[in-house]
Amino acid sequence: MKFWQKESKSRSTERRHFITIERIRTENENGYTVEKKDTSQYVWASVETLSEKQRLDYQNISVAATHRIVVNGYVDVNESDVIKFNNREFEILTIRDVDERGIDKMIITKEIRPK
Repeated sequence: MKFWQKESKSRSTERRHFITIERIRTENENGYTVEKKDTSQYVWASVETLSEKQRLDYQNISVAATHRIVVNGYVDVNESDVIKFNNREFEILTIRDVDERGIDKMIITKEIRPK
C-alpha cells in the first residue's frame, strides 16, 4: 500500500457489534392497545457514539440523538422498534438508506436510560 492511499476497513470489521432489534406491537386483534415484544432480529452492526458537533447538528433539527447504528440494507427495521446492545436500550429516531442503494441503513438513536 502506498503512503497516499487510505487504509479502509472492510464491512466485516466495521460491523463488529451484535445487536438485537425488537419489534414492539402496540395493538392486539381486538383493537386494544397492548405493548408486547413480538419478534426479535439478531444482526451485526456498527455502533458509534455521536460527537458533540454531530449532536448539536441533530439538535438543530429537534432530534436529541446519542448514537449512530449502521446495519445491512436487508434488515427489516422501523421507528417503533427498540434496539438492544450490551444491556442497553436505544430508541430509534430516524432511519436513512445510505446512498439510496439498499446496501446500508443508518439508524440514529437515543439511549434509553433505566429509571
